Amino acid sequence: MDLHLITHWTPPAGRVVEWRVTERAADAARSAPENPTAPSTIQERHLRRAAATAARGEMQSPWIGLAFDIDRALDEQAMARAIEAYLRRNETLWSWFDFADADGDPSDFGNRMRRHVIAPESIEIEPREVDLPRTPEAVRDHVAHRFATATSALAWPAFVIGAVEHPDGAGFTLFHAVDHAHTDLTSMAYTFTELRTLYDSEADGTGHDLREPGSYLEFSRRERARAAALTTTSPEVEGWMEHLRAIGGAMPVFPLDLGTQGGPRPGIGTRVVLLDGPDSDRFTDVCRANGGNFAGGVFAALAVTERELAGRDRYFAMSPLSTRDSDDTEWSQGWYINLIPVGFPTGDAATFTDLVKPAQNSFRSGKELGAVSIQQAIETVVAERGVAALSEFAGLTVPPIVSYMDGRRLPMSEEYEAANATGLVGGKDTTIASMWVNRMDHGTWIDISHPDTPQAHESVNRYGRRLSEIMTEVAREGDHRIIPADAPSGTEESR
Repeated sequence: MDLHLITHWTPPAGRVVEWRVTERAADAARSAPENPTAPSTIQERHLRRAAATAARGEMQSPWIGLAFDIDRALDEQAMARAIEAYLRRNETLWSWFDFADADGDPSDFGNRMRRHVIAPESIEIEPREVDLPRTPEAVRDHVAHRFATATSALAWPAFVIGAVEHPDGAGFTLFHAVDHAHTDLTSMAYTFTELRTLYDSEADGTGHDLREPGSYLEFSRRERARAAALTTTSPEVEGWMEHLRAIGGAMPVFPLDLGTQGGPRPGIGTRVVLLDGPDSDRFTDVCRANGGNFAGGVFAALAVTERELAGRDRYFAMSPLSTRDSDDTEWSQGWYINLIPVGFPTGDAATFTDLVKPAQNSFRSGKELGAVSIQQAIETVVAERGVAALSEFAGLTVPPIVSYMDGRRLPMSEEYEAANATGLVGGKDTTIASMWVNRMDHGTWIDISHPDTPQAHESVNRYGRRLSEIMTEVAREGDHRIIPADAPSGTEESR
């Protein structure tokens, strides 16, 4: 599945229809009672951060979106029934949140967050045509505005669903966004399959064989119970502290200048193709022959790139890992992600293949920490020992991430290209660069979100080109000899 900033998305020109909740459903949500299940840790931090950002009047985009084509005529009532079925299947989408002190500071963890849950039988959806010019630009602007203003999980609904009819009337493009509190990119990949299957079922009057999804609320209860049982001697806490000590307590930063000395700048995305399909397979073969797999090879290649461009003699990244911890969570909507540490020394390596096994081992050991977030580990240490030096990490700051996803493993992935399926995210002011390495049958690429500055464009493109050159050489020649950077390791310029 593709991934784009919504400003880079080009929808078709056509009539726009949205499916919105009825007033009766909205009334039921407003009066929904408090549910004792606390938000998951990642949900709570996201919602507090989003509320604090909104209170300051700053630009934000706390939603995850999706768009894809359906190659059959649009039946608005059949789609309404399909959407109702989708919403009633996924328990997290019944929730909305507020603060015990509505006028209090949302970043104050003493200001308790409360969950309210609407009864699923109260969820009703109806189609509404949207009056706007039938141009791609007008459609995109409208959808971007709706995603930005109508998806907050601090109200209900926290989702937008609509469609653009194709001019020939033979098909339509569905667009959908949900507050990130309720979803992640893997969940959206399941949504692609779920909504298509449910629509076909409703339009044709047939059944479907979708598995019943699990409960994100139950997952949240399990996650909170695990966190409450942590101590400073828990293996996950000790593992996180070991990584933090190795990097001096600092969060990872992009190795090249992003030109943000004057403060945050609007975010933008850059894509670099790394390997085609056959070269991706050959790269995998090299990694397997040297003690790793494709994921380990990706981190080894990233480490080589940083060594060559910035002289870094230790690689460290925060990488998303799925926290779907049981079979019943596979088809469940929710934010099933923690960040894990991937860190290893690189200074003694002479070649790419020298780093494949250390990278793979670090990735595997990081996955063993995946059930516990870095925030939970730090808060456990602070609570028990009062470690003032670590208190800065207990806040709401989002570190840059390095994600690897093998999209070939997701349901109906073979249909993504024909359906023009793409994940959508919004832009926001930023000083950091995050990376998403994605592999499909036709190849592997990296998407890098970064500040929109001339220096960042130069640095990100330089980084992406070098990474592609290294991975291509490995795929075709079987290895790459590391070329040391001019900048000495450990200097301010190389950190």
